[in-house]
Amino acid sequence: MVTSTRLTLPLLLTLLAAAQPAMVYAEAAEVRQLAQQIMLDDSSESELVISNVAGDDDLPEVNLTGRQPPAAKLRWQNGNIPYQAEVQAVAQATQVDPALIHAVIATESGYNPQAQSKKGAYGLMQVLPATARTLSAIPVRQWSVRQQILWGSRYLKSMLELFEGDVTLALAAYNAGPNAVKSRQNSLPPFAETRQYVPKVLSYYRAFKSRLPHDSAALE
Repeated sequence: MVTSTRLTLPLLLTLLAAAQPAMVYAEAAEVRQLAQQIMLDDSSESELVISNVAGDDDLPEVNLTGRQPPAAKLRWQNGNIPYQAEVQAVAQATQVDPALIHAVIATESGYNPQAQSKKGAYGLMQVLPATARTLSAIPVRQWSVRQQILWGSRYLKSMLELFEGDVTLALAAYNAGPNAVKSRQNSLPPFAETRQYVPKVLSYYRAFKSRLPHDSAALE
């Protein structure tokens, strides 16, 4: 004899709650796997190659009157990564790992302080004007390089605090907005851009942690 169970709302919520930890774990494993698949050019111990500045649909529209050449790959010798002093100072002020700040900058703008996306995000860390207004009375397009790094990192720090130090979720929130993460029970949003963005930043994060000076290790 076949019996049936009525799926009431309380029972459904209980089943979803029980399944949630496994779903979150599976998503985290997926992100780690994707990050491992993003290969950096490690042919030289003294050089770091960032190749994310071409090929993505919503990459910043690079203003070539700025610092960067029109190249698909950007190469920096160790010790000559752009804005190292500024990033380190901001890292000390915000207590955000400098390697993570560099990873976000490399992914967001390729180190071009005049980069602007189609959605209006501007600068090294691609802060949207609406977000910028919550950080400073100065319009985002008038921010200096140090202000771009400082206020972008403060926003990143707020995402890290909101998600209790979970770097994966903080990066997802930085890209898609915190509500997109919270509304899905603190899991990655299903947006293709975000699911490409997070492992890309994590991959660069590992690369910068291994290449930056030892005093740029994660801050306690």
